[in-house]
Order: sequence, then C-alpha cells, then structure tokens
Amino acid sequence: MLFALVLVAAACGGGSDDSSSDGGGGGSSEGTPVEGGTITYGLEGKTTNFCIPRAQLAISGIEVVEAVYDTLTRPTTTPDKYSPYLAKSVTPNDDYTEWTIVVRDGLTFHNGEPLNADAVKLNIDSWRGKGPVTSVLLLSFVYSNIADTAVTAPDTVVVKMTTPWVAFPAFLWTTGRTGIAAPEQLNSGTECDTNMIGTGPFKLDSFNPATGDVSVSKNTSYWRKDSEGRQLPYLQGIDFKPQEESSQRVNGLQGGQFDISHFSGGKDLDEIENLGNGIQAIVEPDGRMEISHALPNVAKPPFNNLDCRKALVQGVDRIALNQISNNGTYRLSDQVFDTKITGYVDNPGFPAFDVDAAKDSISKCKAANGGVFEFDLQSTFDQDTQALAAETKRQLDALGVTVNLPSPVDQAQIISLAVAGNVDAFLWRNYPGQDPDTLYVWFYGGSIVNFNKINDETINEALDEGRTNPDPDARKEAYETFNKRMSSQAYNLWTWYTKWALGAGPDIRGFVGPNLPNEAGEPGDEEAVDILAGYHQLLGLWIEK
Repeated sequence: MLFALVLVAAACGGGSDDSSSDGGGGGSSEGTPVEGGTITYGLEGKTTNFCIPRAQLAISGIEVVEAVYDTLTRPTTTPDKYSPYLAKSVTPNDDYTEWTIVVRDGLTFHNGEPLNADAVKLNIDSWRGKGPVTSVLLLSFVYSNIADTAVTAPDTVVVKMTTPWVAFPAFLWTTGRTGIAAPEQLNSGTECDTNMIGTGPFKLDSFNPATGDVSVSKNTSYWRKDSEGRQLPYLQGIDFKPQEESSQRVNGLQGGQFDISHFSGGKDLDEIENLGNGIQAIVEPDGRMEISHALPNVAKPPFNNLDCRKALVQGVDRIALNQISNNGTYRLSDQVFDTKITGYVDNPGFPAFDVDAAKDSISKCKAANGGVFEFDLQSTFDQDTQALAAETKRQLDALGVTVNLPSPVDQAQIISLAVAGNVDAFLWRNYPGQDPDTLYVWFYGGSIVNFNKINDETINEALDEGRTNPDPDARKEAYETFNKRMSSQAYNLWTWYTKWALGAGPDIRGFVGPNLPNEAGEPGDEEAVDILAGYHQLLGLWIEK
C-alpha cells in the first residue's frame, strides 16, 4: 500500500498519435493473442521482501505481487466498486459489522496446497498481526477494525468487525498489495521474505533480494481462461529488472533492454513520445490519479503551526515546479481527490500561491518559533526529484525561509524515516482513486502510516462517518468535509495529478487484460481497471509475432 515517492519525473508516452492511448489494451482490436515468449519489465525501484504481511511494497513490488499472487477482490472501472476475484462472493450483513467471504472451488497454490477458507483466514489474521508472521507494522493498523475471523465451512470465512465497515471489499485488494500467500510461505519463518508462493498467473523461478531482480514463469495450471477459452496467462515468463533512474528506463526501452516499463512524470513522457520506432504509451485516464505533493510532519515545529504550513503553500510556485518536472503539462491539484472520487469538490479552500500573503505567514511563523523558520526537505536519488527539491529551496530561500536538503535516500529508507517521524517534510506521491475509505489509514490520528502525524478531530470524525455509514449521501458529505479540512489546513502542499503510463516496445499487446471473472470463473461483463497509479494486470500481456 505504500506508493513510494514523489513528484518524480518519470512518465511515459508513445512515438506517434497511433502508438499512444488513454487506458486500453487487451481488446479485440489488438488481434488474436499469441501464447509464449518472455519479456523484461523495467521497474522504478527494487523490493527486498515479499512476505506479504510485513513487506514494504511500492508500485514496483506490487507489480511483482500481481504476477505471483491473486487478491480476494479486484478494482473495477467504478472507483468505489470492487469485484470478487479469488473470492466467489464477499457479502455483508445488514449493518456491515460482519462480512462473509466464499472462496472459489478447486483452486490451488503453486506448491499444490489448496486455496480454502483456512488459508484465507491465515492470511487475513497475518495481515492484522494475529498469524505466524511477525512485524506487521504497516498492515496491523489497516485491519485493526477486524474483531475476529472464523471458518464456518471449507470455503467460507466470516470476518467480524469492531464497528461497521462499509468499504471492506476495498481492503481485500489494498491497492494490489494483499496477495493471498500459501500457508507454506506464511509458516516458513524468515524464508517467508523470499519464498513466494501464490495462486497467481506466474510462479517464482528466482528472486535476488540484493538486486531486486525477479524471474517468473507461466503457471500452466492457472484458473483463468480468456473469452475464447485460451489458457491465461499468454506469456511464458517475465523478468523484472529494477532501474530507479527514470531516464535509464527510457533508454532501456529505446535500446530494447526493456520490453515494458512504468513511468509517472511528464518530462520523460515528452521524451518517449519522440522516440519513434513504434514505442507505445498506454496512459492512465484522468479522474483517479495519485496526487504528487510535499508532505510535512505536522506534529513538530515548524509545521505544527498553521501559519508555517500556509507559508509553504503560498510561497511555492507550483506552476514552476510543474514546468521542471512535467514540462508544464500535468493538471494542478488543490486537494486529496481526483475528479471521479466521492468527496471531490470544486473549491476545497486550498491557499493560493501569493508571495505577499506568504511573507505575512512567514513573519507569523517566525514569531511563533523564536524568529526562525527552518526545515529539512528530504528527497530520493532520482535526479528530477532532487531538481524539484532544489527549486523549492530556491523559492523559499528567497522569502527568508531556510530549507536544508539532506543527502538523498532510497524509497525504502524514506518510508522508514516517515514511519518514525524523523523527517520535517519530503516529496511524495500517493492516494490513487479508489473508495475514499482507503485514505483512513493515511490520515486518521494514531495510524502508523499517517506520515503527516495529523490528529485532527474534524478529520477523524469525517473518516469514521464515511467508514461506518452505508448511506451514499452521508458518505459523500463526510468525505467532502474531510477533503475541505485537509486543504484549508494546508496539511499537504498539493502539486499535481500524477499521470502514470506504460511504455512498451512495438510488439507488446494486452496491457490491461481481460474482463474480470464472474461467479463461474469465466470472463464477465465487469471491466478491470485500466492503469491505476502504475498498477495493471499482467495475465493478458502477449507478444505479436
């Protein structure tokens, strides 16, 4: 669930108008899929641990999870709707205090173990810190509302809640990171980190934690077929290769070292659009995008003071930053929601860029902090991210604010710093368009992944209301209240909506994959989400011969 990083300049486009599209892929217009072949997938970062309950997974790790594991539900093209996947059904009682999960019949893990209710219960219990896997810091708060789990039939698990949980199916996907792992993996102690066993379309061949390289091959017994009865997945294998520097991933596409890669910044998007040679771009549609931003720690000086936060927002020219990172092409954001998400409002009260107002706020901030306004702004190794940090420093230094730029750290380290609260502010990218209850863990007081360290009564009450009240109008009002409070209190410096894209060679097809399965396990009418914060299905990829 941790979408590491931000404001990075790494995105993707296509060589010409007919090689670039919004969403799409895997449709009949691409021709008849061909089975076989192995591709190389360039990842934006490495992952060293795939023990699902305790792994720190950014989008790169989530894509590997997508290959090896399946989740109980999957997102659809409707932001607050989730379709059963490994689950045949996920059903609430009348007051949403109890959910019944029925798993599909006859499915097995890669090691031959059966997927049954006992295995699902073991996974859910492990996510909430009640199973054999320890150190579940990142997920324990997410599932703290679960009071108990019980197996009531070989294929049925009943999950009881402490309070009503209307959007619980969203948390059986959790942005693709809660893959269902085999009991053998969960019970394997420290080997759980590398002993990846799922039910997914590909099975593990090799994993090097030192480099992050992962190789997977086709699961010939996978439970899904396409609408023509062909076995999924189409590919024989995928080699995942991390490359943190976005420009090197662009070069890798051009030189053929990568068959496909993901990107999230407009600067690289423009470059790829001019590569030619049939290089494709499959672009995330507007409406559900992540928000890039600078994230301050509001629990300690200087950003525990509203005037200091307002000064940050009023004093930084986001248009200039957008030009540096995205050649000015990305949509600026003033809130935590994109336009298709429940809770989006036209004017949430986010302070406007205003140098004179910023100077006034800076004076008030300094008065409250002994005449000093100074903070550290942490970045990663990505050169474009560092350029954004440097420009932010330049702008604020000119207004009398001292901005220190510590040595860059990798994605995993910046997450650790944020969890511990050992950072004043950092550049970030998160909150893709899903059910708004998924933001509960990021902003509710006391959550371990509340990196801002916000504990705001108005926000807590709104998030509780949205979680527990099934009435759509009441939920909409609650999330609008939450959204306005986030922006008016300048808890984050929102910058722009991050447009993810896939860059691929001219012969790669099936980027989105087939429709989601119905109760019988056959491709149904429910469409899978296109690209969401870099996430996409892998089982429909194929190579045109």
